[in-house]
Amino acid sequence: MSARKSLVALGILLASPAGVLAQSGTLRFGTNQQLDDWETLTKANSTYLSLVYEPLIELAPDGVTLRPRLATAWKESPAGLELTLRKGVTFHDGTPFDAAAVVRNLERMRDSPGQWRGIISPTDKITAADPLRVVIATGKPSPNLLPNMARRGAMMVSPKALESGSYKLAAVGTGPWKLEEKDTVKGLKTVVSFYDKYYDAKSIGPARIEVTTIRDPDSLYNALRTGQVDIVWTNPSLAARTKSDGLDSAWFPSVLWHLQMMDTVKVFSSVKLRQAVCHAMNPQDYIDAALGGKGQIHTQRLREGFAGHSREVKGYAHDLAKAKKLMAELGNPKLSFTLATFDTQRSIAELFRSQMAQIGIEVKIDLMTFGQFFSTFRSGKFPAAILTDSQETGAYDYYLYHYAPSGTGNPLHTEFRAVEAAVKEALAATTEQGARAGWEKMTRVIDEQALDCGFFDYTAYWAYDPKRLSNVVSTTGDVAVFRYRDVKVSGK
Repeated sequence: MSARKSLVALGILLASPAGVLAQSGTLRFGTNQQLDDWETLTKANSTYLSLVYEPLIELAPDGVTLRPRLATAWKESPAGLELTLRKGVTFHDGTPFDAAAVVRNLERMRDSPGQWRGIISPTDKITAADPLRVVIATGKPSPNLLPNMARRGAMMVSPKALESGSYKLAAVGTGPWKLEEKDTVKGLKTVVSFYDKYYDAKSIGPARIEVTTIRDPDSLYNALRTGQVDIVWTNPSLAARTKSDGLDSAWFPSVLWHLQMMDTVKVFSSVKLRQAVCHAMNPQDYIDAALGGKGQIHTQRLREGFAGHSREVKGYAHDLAKAKKLMAELGNPKLSFTLATFDTQRSIAELFRSQMAQIGIEVKIDLMTFGQFFSTFRSGKFPAAILTDSQETGAYDYYLYHYAPSGTGNPLHTEFRAVEAAVKEALAATTEQGARAGWEKMTRVIDEQALDCGFFDYTAYWAYDPKRLSNVVSTTGDVAVFRYRDVKVSGK
């Protein structure tokens, strides 16, 4: 081949959307999360799943905006949801991605025990209207279905792998990278490489990703400092060291924490008492003490951009004088309760106890491991806890979790009639404007009755080598991982 023809051929390859030269470098990520298998229905985070799998709809970095991924368009109605699929997509094993594959995956999610059963259970029927169109019939308004598909993942697995049962051991998706089984060491390192038939190659940075499990934060950071990995999950104190070690760090708001007053029947039965508790809290103390001073205090559970966020709601700013006045109006009752908490949250729990002591409320702390906490704090034994209750998928899920009589976050099955009325108004609305009005009314009721308060960002940190990586982007609400596809890798 002549020199001129060689240059032309190289130019075509570089310009090609699927050209492997569009990607470069190996991204080496250290995480405290361990992979046991590739079952998509049981994973609480996207550290590993987002390497090889993709959802139908994804979240933008703001954690609110929905973006096309395997579905390029969607249409919602009170009767259900219609999805238009991306054409020309294949799974890593060569199986075509089409409506039949989506139906197979969604039916598995609906019919299998786990987190997806409750999310997709409202669906009456899922059908392939044509090869690139899926219709999900719900028979009733399901405003949480679409955001749940984005927030929870709804990862598409190859039907061929599902049929053989091999998907749990060897992941087969449509994502930018395919699993390299020969380089992967179970429980220690997971390796993927760029899938050369990926439909959106130009958006992908790394050509190869190696994810190494290191459970201890100090060991993770040392692996970064000594050049074994390029980026790690870390904590605020270690993130503060990065500059002096020739490294850099990035932080972002992950989940939204708040005080969950679960027992509004006995312990927190008085509106004035709940208002006093809310005003006595100072979330800025928690941010400063436990989260490196990075983060924001919020007035309500639903972030701006979500239906249900109300500009009229001002929340409960820290105001000790107002809190004491409210307690005095109640006759300064002698109140004592136990706060469920866990080991790494201890400083926040201790600060909360001292804040409540200032208004005459005794708080006893029941300290446990995170695993113990997560399995018991909603049992009905504890009247309160400080933590996010669920990922942020919108107003309807917030209601279903916290205020529906059967809600997991409503262990005493309390009926909140004013909240119920607002929700019925939102679900019965025939316009988006009417639905938003109903959800905003729900938020105002929750605020007026002080059913929920003390909202603050739980801040997550990444430490990384700036000589190797740039453009480290995270998604608000996802504490598990940054956006792999956006990272740019340089050097060896």
